[in-house]
Order: sequence, then structure tokens, then C-alpha cells
Amino acid sequence: MKNYNKNFYSKEEDDLDIKDLAYRYLLYWKWIIFSIIITISLGFLYLYVTPKKYLSESKILINTGNHDNLALSGMMEITEFTDLTRNNIDDWIEMLKSRRLLSKVIDKLDLNVQYSEKNGFITKQIYKKDAGVSIKFIDEKSKYLIDKPINLEVIIDDNEKFTCKDLKKDSVFNGKFNEPVKFPFGDILFVRNPKSESGDQLFISLNPIIDVTLEYINSLEIENVSKNGNIINLGLQSILPENANKVIDLLVLQLQEDIIDDKYKIGQNTISFINDRLSLISKDLSNADDHMEKFKSSKKIIDVETEGRKQVQESSRIEEQLKQYSIQLSLIDYMENFIGSNNNSLLPSNIGLNDASIVSTTQEFNKLILERDNLLKSSTPENPIVKNLDIQIRDYNNNLRKSLKNYKNSTSIAIGNLQKQMGQVSNKISDLPAKERGFKDIFRKQQTIESLFLLLLQKREETEIATSSTPNVVKVVDTAYYSNQPVYPKPYIILFISAIMGLIIPMGILYVNFFFDDKVKSKKEIENVISNFPFLGYIPKAENDMVDIQSTNSSSAEAFRILRTNVNFLLSESVYKNKCIYVTSTISGEGKTYTSLNLAYTLALANKRVLLVEADIRKPKVRENLGINNNLEGITEYLSGNVSDLSKIIFSNSYSNNKKSEHSLNIDILPSGRIAPNPSELLMNGKFKEIIKYGKDYYDYVIIDTAPVGVVTDTLLINEYADLVIYLIRVNYLQKNMLDILVQLQEEGKFDKHKTAILINNVDLKGGYGYERYNPYGYNQEKKAWYKYFTINRSKIFHR
Repeated sequence: MKNYNKNFYSKEEDDLDIKDLAYRYLLYWKWIIFSIIITISLGFLYLYVTPKKYLSESKILINTGNHDNLALSGMMEITEFTDLTRNNIDDWIEMLKSRRLLSKVIDKLDLNVQYSEKNGFITKQIYKKDAGVSIKFIDEKSKYLIDKPINLEVIIDDNEKFTCKDLKKDSVFNGKFNEPVKFPFGDILFVRNPKSESGDQLFISLNPIIDVTLEYINSLEIENVSKNGNIINLGLQSILPENANKVIDLLVLQLQEDIIDDKYKIGQNTISFINDRLSLISKDLSNADDHMEKFKSSKKIIDVETEGRKQVQESSRIEEQLKQYSIQLSLIDYMENFIGSNNNSLLPSNIGLNDASIVSTTQEFNKLILERDNLLKSSTPENPIVKNLDIQIRDYNNNLRKSLKNYKNSTSIAIGNLQKQMGQVSNKISDLPAKERGFKDIFRKQQTIESLFLLLLQKREETEIATSSTPNVVKVVDTAYYSNQPVYPKPYIILFISAIMGLIIPMGILYVNFFFDDKVKSKKEIENVISNFPFLGYIPKAENDMVDIQSTNSSSAEAFRILRTNVNFLLSESVYKNKCIYVTSTISGEGKTYTSLNLAYTLALANKRVLLVEADIRKPKVRENLGINNNLEGITEYLSGNVSDLSKIIFSNSYSNNKKSEHSLNIDILPSGRIAPNPSELLMNGKFKEIIKYGKDYYDYVIIDTAPVGVVTDTLLINEYADLVIYLIRVNYLQKNMLDILVQLQEEGKFDKHKTAILINNVDLKGGYGYERYNPYGYNQEKKAWYKYFTINRSKIFHR
């Protein structure tokens, strides 16, 4: 009879109706607005309770590029030990963020002690100068013994006494101001601010310096302003911006002091070494002068350059080389002796050795010694880092010894070669007087000692000048300052995020709800499964079992009148003089009885004779909806043969829900009778056809309220007698996958012997998904109070 295309629910939809999807969300616009108001209110609360942070900033210039002004070479060599010539700005940034520097700053500013006061339910951190009570460590070193946070609550009793409570140990003690109070880490004094009053409450937190240092390291923002420039920007966010200013300024000052201190240590060590050498060389020089004086006196020498000028010049050249190499040998001996007696001390870096590897190794050795000394200030020799430095120092020491030995050997070989050359020259001038040769030997030794003495004097002067001078390595471009505008929290950002969250939360809940909601929602979803059946219309959501059919301003009444018109259109008078209409559904609870009753009364409103048959003999609902509690005989008795005359078990029922109407609507009802144990067998015995025939003989319309086809087979046993089957689908109730039952019945030809049309029930014309357009002629139901609307919509979201 009909060709149907297979279209199961499992088939994926190709198109997504964006408009319907948006409309589906907009149905809950009041919930979304309510959520946004709540989250924005929470945003304002967050802004109120969150302490404001301010950004303190400073700029410094690192002079690392040009040291032409350091005219003396000794100054340049010493500055190399203090990293003044380093061009890597990243290294300076790491130095500024080092724990060593910041811990000194924290110590000097007492930032490991924090003061807070309570204002209502908000605890706010305050400056030490504004605190009613401040504390002072009797022994400054004791603050380093604090190994875990200590939180104290202090209440001022009077001008002399206070009450203190350890919030973690829950212990309370009384004390006096300006008198020592013993703690596990040491004694401290509680000092009262003259501006404070009795009863004032204060919270004091004592934290380990290392913890506070790490906190400031994480908060400190240091960056190079430009890629190729030497200006560094320092930033620090803090609730107390004045403290942040002090931290930045003192950190820069501490870096400058460390540079000067390192340079001073190396300079003083070098000067001490040169002074020791000078005291020894001055004796040798005095002996050489005495020897020369005695030699000249005994030999009566006045002018020794009378002949052999050419040979003497060659001899002088060789003697000059021998002198230089002899100086190097002396310096090597001095250095070896110093290293042998000072294994872990700073080495002199500028004594005149010409070997570049020895100079480089000496500089690296001194850097390691300085780094080890700095670590020992805040650590012990057992620290793994210190041990690692000891190993490196030992290796550099050994390398330096080897380098000195190799350099000494090469120098000795050079001297030997020169002495051979000197012997050859001496043979050429063998005719010179022996006294001249003796003079030359004494003079050469005197000149060597004198040159070494003058060299050391020069180096000592250069070192003293370099040590006393203070190159402007770190220059403050801008001292620390802060703006009165807080950088956190940003009100506009917080409120914007709050509004977005207020939108996302309900949308997310709705999305999850829609995702897991498998109920039929609209005509379109039904058409996606089956599109061969015509649609008769929409029945609005019912609040009562019976509709005021006689009302002229009721959307439900108008919907049933439209249904009546559509039924008559399908079953035209010219073809169907008397009409038999089945009302069925997939499962129980979809409103078959409600639809059957109201359709029957709507037809009666048009002066039609209507017989309503209560054919669901398993679970009849017609009499229950009409409020009839009598156990009347009916279909069961007729089918089983206990009753033979149908007219005796049919009763008339009048109904009027409109008090203004003067007339009642009358229909006849054939009840189901008593519930039988074998309903399917009764419906199969063929006598139900007689009921249909009787109805068509005496009535214009026969409305059959049947059992659901997805639950039992009762309706399918008798559906061949129908002219029209109204297949009821209740939206927001029937699961989508159960539409496959309708498809399966269609494919099996169960609906081939009659017309079949779909009627959608439970449509919310005010808030239903996509049904405002189907509200007939603008009829509206009674408006609900706003709180009832929210209650209804909340149930939609959470209880579908």
C-alpha cells in the first residue's frame, strides 16, 4: 500500500539546525542571567577580600663594555676576577636573583617577620611601622634558626603587658613589653607602638629566611630592557609596595658591595704577596751593591767599555735575554713556594709571569676560592656544593703546579741555550781583561735583582690603585618606585571572567543535560526517523485530566478543535460516513486516555454522536480520569460471552468544565469491564469486530482508547478494524530509540490496513523547545509567577 524508507534512530543526522540549538539554550535565559549575576557578585566579593598587589620597578645600567679608563694593566687584571668585564647580561640577572644576595636583603629588612591585623572577616597584612606591636631579635643570628613558620596572635592588655597565643600549638602565655621572651630559636623582645591601644589585636608570623627568600625569588621579575643593551629592569609585586621598594634598592646596593668586597680581597692578597717578595729581594739587591762596590774598589775599575764594542753588544743582547729568563725563574720559584704553603688561599694574579696558561689558571683558581668562601658564610664544609668546589680547587692547584714545572723546564732550557751562545761570544772576547769579565758577572746579577725589585714595586702600586678605586659597574638609572594603581587583581578582567563563567556554567550544565537527554523533543526529530506518516497536530501540556473544551480562549481546547478538523480531513464524509479512530502510543503514560477523552468531547461539541471504547483492558484509565469508581461490566464481559447485549453495558456521560456554559457535552462510553487474566486471547476471538460494527451503526465516531503497541500486542490484534490510528508521541517523555518500534511496525505492514497519523503530545507552548510557532492563534495559558517558572525550568534541567 505504501513504500517506506528504512530510517532508524541510530542513523546519524547530517544537518545541525543552529537556530533550533540556539533557541533551545535561550529558553533558559533567566537561569543564564541569574548565573551571571551570581558570578559577577562573587567577582565583586573576590575583589573585596583579595589584597591588592602593587608593582615596584627600578632600572639599573651594567657597565661591562668599555674599560679604557682603567689605564693601568693591573686594574684590568684585577677587575677580571670580579666579573666586571663580563658582557652576558643574563649572568647579572642570575646574580641578582641569587639566594645569597636576597637572603642578606631579607635579613637586613627583617622581612621574615610579617604583621597582620583583622578587619571584620578579612586579615590584612600591614607595615611594621603601623603594627601595634613589633618584635626584635636579641641575637640577630637566632632568626636563622627558625626552621618552620610560627604564627602568633598578640593582644595588648595594657601599656606593659600583652597576651600571646601560638596558633599552631594552641598555647597561650603572658608577657611584658621590652622584656625577653624565650622561644626555641632564641629570645625576642615585644615592643609596643605608642599609638596602639589596649585591646588591640595583631597577628605576627615568623618564617624561615630561606622560605621568604625563595618566595621573593619567585616574585622578582628581572629582564633586559633591550636585546643588545645593558639596562636591566627590576620588578616586584607586593601587597606592601614600600617594602618592595626597599628590597629592590637594597638588592642593587648589596650587589655593588659584593663586587667591591671581592675586588678588595684579591687586591689585598696580591699586595701582601708582593711585599713579602720585596723584603727578600731588597736584601739580595743590597748584597749585590756591596759586592759591586768591593769589586770596583779592589780592581780599580772606572770605565769597562774600552774595546770589543761589537762583541760586547752581542753579549749585552744575550745577557738581556738571560736576565729576563732569570726573572721568570725567580717568579716561578716564588709562586711555587707560595702555592706549597697556601693550598686554599687566593693566589697573586699580577706578578709578571709571561705564561698565559698560568695566568688564566690562577684567575680561575681565585674565582673558585671566592665562591667557596661565600658559600661557607651560610653553609658548612660538608655541603655537597662546597665539596665539589674543593675538588675543583684541588684540580686547579695540581694543574697550576704542573704548568709552573713545565714553564720552569722550558725556561731553564732557554737559559742553557743562551749560556752556550754566551760562551761562544766569550771566546771571541777572551782577550778582554779578566777583571772586565768579573765586572760583567757582578753587574748582570745586580741588574737582574734591581729589575725584579722595580717590577714588583710597579705591580704593588698598580694593585693598590686598582683596589682603592671603585669603578661604577652598577649605575642606578631609576630608584625603586610604584604606581598607586594595583596590578592585581584587575577589576575589569575579574568581572569579565566572572561574567564569562556565569555564562559557561549554565551553558555547560545545559549541554551535559542535553547530551544525556535521550527524549524526543520535536517534530523534526520524529521526521528524522520516519516521514511517511502525516502529522495531525500538537496537544499542549496538560495541567488537568480534562480540557475546558467549550472555552474560546484556551490553547488546549483550540488544539483539540484543530485535531478534530484534521481528523475530518483525513476521513472525509464522502468516504467515511461513520468513522472508527484508534488512539495508541509506544509506551504507557503518553496521554492516550487524555487524548481520547478530550477528542471525544470535542467531537460531541460539534453535535456528533460519539462512542468512547475503553479498549485497554489491561490497564484502563477512562473511568479513572472521569472519576468513575464503579466496577462496571464492559468489553471483557462481552468478549468472554457473559454479556450479549452491548447497549446494556454502554453508559452515557455528561461533562462540562465551563461554568458559564448552559449545556453539557454528552458521549457514550463502553467500559473495559473487569480485568481478565487472558486479554490477548479475548481480543483474538473475533467478537471485537462486533463492537466496532455496533459503534459504526449507531454513532458518528467510535474512539478506541487502546493499549500501547510497544508494550503489548493487544492493539495490533484489533487494529485492522480502524479507519484511522492516531499514533501519540509524548515529547520530553518517549525515548528517541523507541521510535524504532514505529519504524519496525511500519516495515512489517502493521499499518497497511488503515490510515495512520502522528499526534504530538505534551508540547510546552510557552517554554517548550521550538513550539512557540505552533501556538494556535496566539492562545496563551495562564501566566505563572516568576518563582514557579524557575521551579518548572529547574525540573526540566535536572529531572528529564
